[in-house]
Amino acid sequence: MKIRINNIECKKYTTTKVDEIFYEIIKWQPNPHFGKEQEYRDAGYVDSFGGEYLQIPTGGHSIQKSLFIHKESCFMIASLRLNRREPDINLESVGSRLLDLTEDEQKDFFEVYKLANQKIYKKHFKND
Repeated sequence: MKIRINNIECKKYTTTKVDEIFYEIIKWQPNPHFGKEQEYRDAGYVDSFGGEYLQIPTGGHSIQKSLFIHKESCFMIASLRLNRREPDINLESVGSRLLDLTEDEQKDFFEVYKLANQKIYKKHFKND
């Protein structure tokens, strides 16, 4: 399940190795590193960590190469976690990131949240 309105998206979190099922609400933004791999190389960065990263030889800073090929990057604003005791879905904000959204982004966030909450509830609690 993916629901995206403008730059706000909800999708199932799939990169965890725990059994817990949860969803993330993320904010997409232009990726400032897109297409700039050569600029980093010109500044002295070299392949490292098996070729997956570029790193400055003096150490201290590395960047994953995948950042150079994606036009957008994202970060998590909140998560939606199943609460089987209620049954319900708990919204958990990541720090104050929700408060950092613009007014329009907040409207999009709550619309995505509303739609995702309904779909998640139907999928996971329909027999309860």
